[in-house]
This record gives sequence, C-alpha cells and structure tokens, in this order.
Amino acid sequence: MRTALAVLAVATLAACGGGSDKAVEGRLAEVDGDLSVVRSFVILTDSGDRMEFMVDPGATFHGGPIGHIRDHLLSGEPVVVFYEDRGGDLVATGVEDS
Repeated sequence: MRTALAVLAVATLAACGGGSDKAVEGRLAEVDGDLSVVRSFVILTDSGDRMEFMVDPGATFHGGPIGHIRDHLLSGEPVVVFYEDRGGDLVATGVEDS
C-alpha cells in the first residue's frame, strides 16, 4: 500500500513539477552548499542508483528555499526531485517531500 501511495504521489507531483520532464524519489546522500545556497546534491534511489544533480537557480523545496534539503540529509527522509536532462547534466528544478 505504501509503495502504491508513493508511486501515486510521484505521478501527481510530476504533473505539477514546474515544467520538469522527469521525477525521481530517493534519499539524500550528499549536499554541496549551505542553507542559503545549494550548488549540487546526490540522492540514492531505492534501486541503488546514485544520481547527482546540479541545482537550477530557480529551484525550490515546496516553494521555499532549496536549502531545506539539508534537513532531509540529516533525517534520512526521502524526497522527490523534479529535474531536466540538460545535455547530460541532471538539473534539479524542484524538490518535494516524498
């Protein structure tokens, strides 16, 4: 049931993802930056993939500062990342709680 709800949440959020063409769920493994500026971050998906994202200048976390992702690095709670593939670089355009 939880997995079905997570899939539904990702699909719903992807429809609202601010024009991003992809979404992925995972747990933060690394964050390069601080509360005011995040340059990049890495998530680990449930399937074991390691995905590194650059951060779009307009990216937000729930419409607020992207620096909130550091809280999820500490707590281990999963996030959904909305992103675009820009010439091989994965660029996060938004992040939400999973």
